Amino acid sequence: MDTQQEAKLPDPVSPGEGKRPPTLTLLCVLTFIGSGFSALSQFMLWVMFPALQDLFAGGAFDSYFSMVPYARESMEQLLSSWRHYYALLFLLYGASLAGAVLMWKLRRNGFHVYTIAQCLLLIVSVLMAPEAGFPWGSLVWTALFVGMYAVHLRYLHAKEA
Repeated sequence: MDTQQEAKLPDPVSPGEGKRPPTLTLLCVLTFIGSGFSALSQFMLWVMFPALQDLFAGGAFDSYFSMVPYARESMEQLLSSWRHYYALLFLLYGASLAGAVLMWKLRRNGFHVYTIAQCLLLIVSVLMAPEAGFPWGSLVWTALFVGMYAVHLRYLHAKEA
């Protein structure tokens, strides 16, 4: 086969200009699920925090704690945090989600928004919840996702495609 003809053949690995690779689609969908549910749960904790404190103090969870004794300590730790810590987590997970939406649209700035939000989530967790210990699992997942998104940077554009 002629080398000029070979140069015209499409690359089976790259998706083509302006198209999102399937692996980037998968990463974005996983981020939509993970960051979306995390943002929702942090928002609910922030909004419901005073009611949860009242219910806990009033003994509303006592029957549950009798069945699952170790849950009391988790609930005490959750309710001993600063209420607005959950608002901050909500905002950071929202930023992470926004970064994934931008990457879905093949925007390079989405990678930066996502990466900064994920790094801030790690830092905030260490600074504001030191009793929970260092979030090694979160660090591994963050590094894995940022690394996999970084592999796709060549498909992301500085301006809207």
